[in-house]
Order: sequence, then C-alpha cells, then structure tokens
Amino acid sequence: MHFSIPDLQQFRDDNGIAYTGYNIYIDGFFHCTARYKQLLSLHEQLQAQYPHSKLPAFPSKKLFLTNSQLEERRILLEKYIQLVGQNPVFANSGILITFLFSAQQETHSVQVHVVDIEISLMNGYRIPLSVSSVDSSSTILDIACNYVNLSKDLTKYFSLYLFNWSCAKDGQPCLKKLEDYESPYISQKYVRPEDKIVLRKSYWDPCYDMDLMIDRVSLDLLYLQLIEELDLGWIIADQQTKEILSSFETQKQKREYIELARTLRHYSSIPAGEALTDAINIGEADASVIRVRVSLASKELTLTSVAHPNNEQRYKVTRMRCWRITTLHNIDRSQTNGDDSLLDAPIKNFELSFEYLISKDTLVWVTLRTEHAIFISVCLQSIVDELMRQKNGEGPTSPRCKRASLAYLRRDGSTHLVTPSSSSDTLSSANGDSSGSSREIFSVQKLTEKFASVAFKTGKDCVENNAFEAIGDEEL
Repeated sequence: MHFSIPDLQQFRDDNGIAYTGYNIYIDGFFHCTARYKQLLSLHEQLQAQYPHSKLPAFPSKKLFLTNSQLEERRILLEKYIQLVGQNPVFANSGILITFLFSAQQETHSVQVHVVDIEISLMNGYRIPLSVSSVDSSSTILDIACNYVNLSKDLTKYFSLYLFNWSCAKDGQPCLKKLEDYESPYISQKYVRPEDKIVLRKSYWDPCYDMDLMIDRVSLDLLYLQLIEELDLGWIIADQQTKEILSSFETQKQKREYIELARTLRHYSSIPAGEALTDAINIGEADASVIRVRVSLASKELTLTSVAHPNNEQRYKVTRMRCWRITTLHNIDRSQTNGDDSLLDAPIKNFELSFEYLISKDTLVWVTLRTEHAIFISVCLQSIVDELMRQKNGEGPTSPRCKRASLAYLRRDGSTHLVTPSSSSDTLSSANGDSSGSSREIFSVQKLTEKFASVAFKTGKDCVENNAFEAIGDEEL
C-alpha cells in the first residue's frame, strides 16, 4: 500500500474544542481522516499483536502545537504510515485492515444500512445489487459473481474496480482496484462518484486465460472484456485482423476471438498515461527528453514514443532492482530541445525512477516524469506480487484480507470494539449517510497538488523488488 498524508484539517468537536485531522491517502486516493491519537492507538495495538516485529518509530506526544509543529507532525506521521505500508507483515495485518475500514466509515459518517449499487460488466451490462453500506470488497465480489453464476473456484481470477470510461478512452489510468480495507459503496459515492464499479479479471499473466476458457461464464466475462479493450485501443490490431475479429464476434465464436486477441500487440496491457523520459533507448547518454505513452502488462513496462509510435522500449519487471517516487518542482528547459509542450505542469509533478539491470552486473536508473507515478508504482507492485505467488506455486488471488478484533478509538475519544463478525454501526453519528451538500469530494487531483512523497530519494528507502532475486543468467 502506498500511503501519504498530504494535508490536514481543523475540526471542532461537539463541545467546541478544536482538534487536527490528518487526511490519509492510499494508492493516490483519499481514504480517511484520522487524529493523532487514533493513529497512536493503531500503533499500540500493532505493537501488542506483533511483539517480535519492529515497528517504525511513532512521533512523540506534544501539547499545544504551533502551525509549524503540526506540519512537522504531519510529515512524521506520513513517514510512519508509509513504512508500515511497505512492511508485508503490517500491511496485511487484520488490525490495520480493520482500522482503515472503520476510519473510512467514520470519516464519511456512514451507518450500516441497505443500499442499492450497480456492478457493471465491461460491455456495460449492469448487475443491480442490494448490499450493506459497509460490505467489504470481497463480500460484494462474491455476491456479484454468484449473480452471474460464476463458479466459486473461479472467483479468485476476478476483482471489483472503480473504472472511468472517459479516462480509458484517452489512454489515461482509469482503474482503481477495490481492496478489503474499503467499502466499495463508500469509495464510489464519496471519493470517485464519476466512476462505475466493474467486474473484470484481476491477474496479469495471460496463462491464466486457459483456466477461464474452460468455463462458459468466465469465458463470457473474458470475451466481453477483450471486446472493450480492443475498442478502447488498449490492444493493437491491423485492419485485416479487426475484420477477422469482427467476423468472430458476429458469429459468436468467442473462443476463436480470444485466441486471436491473445496474439496481438499489447494484449493484457493497462495504459498508464503519458510521461517524459530520456531513456527510450537505454544507454543513450545524449538522449533528449521525449514524450512517451506508458503501459504495463505481465512482467513488463512498455514506453511507446508519442511522435514515433513504432518506437518502443520494453523493460522486464524482473530486471528492476527497486523503484521510487519523488516530487518534481521544475524541469531543465535545456533538455526539451525548445519544445515547451514538454513543460506542461500536469506531467512533471512526479518522478518515478527504477534501477534496471541492462546486463550482468550493470545497473542504470531509468526515470519517468509523470503525474501517474503512483498508479505505475501500484501496478509494478501488483505484478511483483503475482510473480512471487507464482514462484511459490500459488495461483491468482482476489482481495481476502481477514479483519481482526480492534479497539477502535473514535475521534471523540470513545472506544468501539470491532470484531470480525460485528458491525461498526456506532462509528457514525448520522442516520444513514451524511448528505450535506458542502461535503468535500477528495480525489487524486487534490493529492497531485499537495503530495509530499511516497518513497524517499535515497536508495535505501526505495520499494524493493522481491522478484529481482529470481533472475537467472538466461534472462540477461
């Protein structure tokens, strides 16, 4: 999980006493607001649960903080939660999952009640469901898969995503996987109201397609997804191939359609927007900054030149030793060859760099300047996770993080015991949803403006790639 706390807010409780709330973002999207004492309570319960694991240092208590001290605390809390999120033991802890789920519910003042939501298939077909407002992602995934009669054994190949069709048509990042630390209902309604919740495959490696093609329902789901991805231009096909595919579609030859689509360029890839880079050809020290389109697929990241679409550079994920995200405030104008369009503000906000093995014992840094650095990093981590599961002989997995018992400290100081089987109905003070028109909608755009850092500039603070160690000489 990529945590950040880009800003804070001032609140007043029912007695008129002011307190500070810290806005927590996960993977680039607003998730919840928490007080210092709530995060301290989380820290103490993690310590008690994992006495033999070393937690990062928690910022010390101070009273009557000045504005500068509040900013210092924000930075320290951000570093703390980032380090927790980078540790697999803590990141997958039921305590953390339960805390995040409860904090999201409290932040948006949502009580437990029945709500109507729609899950869309990739062809636009909508599945109407009545669920609880605080059902987890895996719970709603199970309900949706049952609705379409998908075998329970195949549910693990699919996940729910927030999907923005407008961004998808422009080749921008358009997917946000719904995890078990959040309520799909809350995440869509209050964070991404313009998005739809869609059901789509959740794996990267096309080899898993074979498992889906032996079942009628899962084959249909894969088929519908491929039709949409071809229409969006995510998969590249020449005119002759498009005509053959159209013929297969007309004749309902779904298996033949899938098998041909699997041979096409950029099959199973996800677009990640545009970036500036000087590394379209590795090793060209005098290369100027150029604009590229970024996409990610099974085991690789691809850069395609915007000016020369046939010019591509592919990077194997297994050759990336580590990667990091930092903030950029300006670009060296001399590197743009006079092309001021390369200085567009949105694209230069972030920098994602990865250390790449170009030959045995030779590592170089490859840098992308892009506002979508967080999205790319999340995808890289997802690819690495799948590679490690494969290395361990495991198959794909949908979100199944188990909640744990937690003494959830609410903002008002009262404690609510949350157990895996209990509801969190008392976390909010409103009946149903808070419906005030002044409610702030948080988005990744806000984070882009205020983001501090996800990983830090020094090498030791990079996101380490566990799959890197699996490289054999035959891959070089």
